[in-house]
Amino acid sequence: MSDLSTIHPLRHESRASTMPTPLFGRAVDTFVQQLRLAGQALRAGRLDEAISSYFRLLALRPYHAELHNSLGVALRQAGKLEAAVSHHRLSLAGDPQNPALHSNLGNALRAVNRPEEAVKHHFRSIALNRDYADGFFNLALCLRDLGRIEEAVGCFTRALALNPDSKRARSELAIALLMRGDLREGFATYEARKRLPETPTPDFAQPAWDGGPIQGKRILLYAEQGLSDVLLFVRFARELKRRGAKVFALCQVPLKDLLANADYIDDVVAEGENLPPFDVHASMVSLPHLCEPDFNAVSQPYLTAPSDRLIKLGRLDKARLRVGIYWAANGLKPQDQLRSVPFAQFLAFTGDPELLVFSLQGGARQKDIQQFGAGGLIHDVGRGIFDFAEAASALSQLDLLISIDAPIAHLAAAMGLKTWVLLPAHPDWRWQLGGTRAPWYPTARLFRQPRVGDWESVFAVVRDEVELLKLQMPLATSAR
Repeated sequence: MSDLSTIHPLRHESRASTMPTPLFGRAVDTFVQQLRLAGQALRAGRLDEAISSYFRLLALRPYHAELHNSLGVALRQAGKLEAAVSHHRLSLAGDPQNPALHSNLGNALRAVNRPEEAVKHHFRSIALNRDYADGFFNLALCLRDLGRIEEAVGCFTRALALNPDSKRARSELAIALLMRGDLREGFATYEARKRLPETPTPDFAQPAWDGGPIQGKRILLYAEQGLSDVLLFVRFARELKRRGAKVFALCQVPLKDLLANADYIDDVVAEGENLPPFDVHASMVSLPHLCEPDFNAVSQPYLTAPSDRLIKLGRLDKARLRVGIYWAANGLKPQDQLRSVPFAQFLAFTGDPELLVFSLQGGARQKDIQQFGAGGLIHDVGRGIFDFAEAASALSQLDLLISIDAPIAHLAAAMGLKTWVLLPAHPDWRWQLGGTRAPWYPTARLFRQPRVGDWESVFAVVRDEVELLKLQMPLATSAR
């Protein structure tokens, strides 16, 4: 399902000549040999070497479709997305009836967040070849981005019919099922992710738990993906405890003290620490499938702050609401930028004496407060928070958290705090598609972008809702 750096079939004009071509001063080096060597560098992840080689080859064959395609693939992997789009266009110009080139251009357009245009090329790719499994797969990804879930499911299904062994297609189908609310089938299908190369495989001698009787057994739950997934899925440890298991959790270091405070976990170890003896293990992401819960049941809060509060938040007499904010993802991936909110949007809350605003932002974006001159308007609590136990102690003293899709939002909602989650137009599957309520958290409310980049519309609604919430709160709310 990845882009093809060698495209088949190619038009006759775009095929590399088998005749020797003088290159780089050595007559014995042929164009096709150099193209093959550049492709090897690309597949090995040596992007700078591959890109440099492709540029030199381009001077000799400026209209070579396969060369432009391979260079587009390399540039996209290097994060040079707009240049990648241009090279894929040049590739397609050299071989316009090639379904793979249409599909690769569609992939590049999807990477620069132009899914509507990408869909047109993916449709063209499958029109040219109705048995092109990768074309159906790539089309399904774009349709899913656009919220056209039923069409996406159909295309994923077609891709799997053509290539039944595709673990990636099955995993992406699972995400589409989860987005439309088919949680039981979705989580069962999502088990296919375990066979993907990027999914970590635990090096345990003990067997994986298969969902069978667990009474009297010691089970180790481990963190497979990110912090948010631990905060979301650790809830199912309660069910394992209810069934009579002894539950151990292996988690990231910042989560250790928080999870150690949970009465349904017998012991917590951080990554790198010695493991306790155990009988079986399970990924926390697999628990919704293995435990077979009632997804319609209302979830009760399952994470709490330590009894000895580590963070103390102040009060002001005129403040009706103590509001926490979190506005930026710390990653560098394009999706991290899409789900981040410009800090300036939150300044609208700072001129109101009835609101006491606390920043829980971590990482480099903490500097936004000073850069915008908001040091006297927003209390920077995030600078003093170093793990999730401390974050929980701060959250327990708030009336409301307004946050992007980030681990802090999952923590607040898991604690039962009123949590408003600001979502981009194409949200993560964990928040599903459409609606204002999350399937996991009764106290969470979702505010969704109507279109990519439109945070203004989101905050217009949020500001009105804050005003309504203020009316429900008395002055000088008693301490929790």
